[in-house]
Amino acid sequence: MAFPRALLADHERIVFELRPHWVAVVPALLWAALIALAWIALGALVDSGPARLAITVGALVALLFLSAVPLLKWSNTLFVLTADRLITRRGVIARQATEIPLERINDVAFAQSALERVVGAGDLLIESAGERGQTRITNVKRPEQVQLRIYQATEENSNRMLRYGQPFPTPEGDSIPEQIEALARLKVQGVITEAEFEDKKKELLGRM
Repeated sequence: MAFPRALLADHERIVFELRPHWVAVVPALLWAALIALAWIALGALVDSGPARLAITVGALVALLFLSAVPLLKWSNTLFVLTADRLITRRGVIARQATEIPLERINDVAFAQSALERVVGAGDLLIESAGERGQTRITNVKRPEQVQLRIYQATEENSNRMLRYGQPFPTPEGDSIPEQIEALARLKVQGVITEAEFEDKKKELLGRM
């Protein structure tokens, strides 16, 4: 299921959209295989029709909750990077979505176990300004490449804001320390100079 284009702003473009890595559905597939084997084995041990029916119903219920539901959740989970924000959407019937504006992102790291490195999966750890703090996104495909794309999109977003006359991305409602953090990120990225950073920082501190 693709990300609905109707939810994008007029100028907004999608950089990438990903489902979780296939490793996330391995447990569901293993459960399906085990349930099938158990159904065959138990069916061979009983002769009565009602007992066979009970075994079949039990196998179907187990298959539904241990395999079908996890597979549906996987197919309905999307990790989307646009030119403006990072979005995670999940849910089959009840939908849940979280998003982080790119100007709020402080740092992006990834973590991989030895097995995840072999199969090309991993977790992303995203540090952002505001109440959300750290966000962990699990089972990401090629996390190192995704990390790089997020950094590139963040820098492009900062440069675009400058071109449109918004040199200091400090969203309304942010606390002064959070606004100073946003300025510090721009300084590190080379978007603003040390002098510009100090001037704006002094102005913000004067409001406290």
